[in-house]
Amino acid sequence: MMKLLVHALGAWFVVEAASGRYPRPVAVGLTMLVSRLGAPATALAMAGYGLMRLKEAGAFERVQPQTRRRRTSGNAR
Repeated sequence: MMKLLVHALGAWFVVEAASGRYPRPVAVGLTMLVSRLGAPATALAMAGYGLMRLKEAGAFERVQPQTRRRRTSGNAR
């Protein structure tokens, strides 16, 4: 279970680095470190990057969480 957590965390860092959150030298360093984790981290990173690109393209716009409206005691309809 701990290995899966380490691989998932490493993959998350790689996806965030690929999105431009970190400066280029830091992103390259993170990618090199995570690549040492092996195939599971690489597979999770590729899946995460794919999902990020789909989200940017608007593939998940129709799937939004329902927001609750808070009722106030004076303006209840």
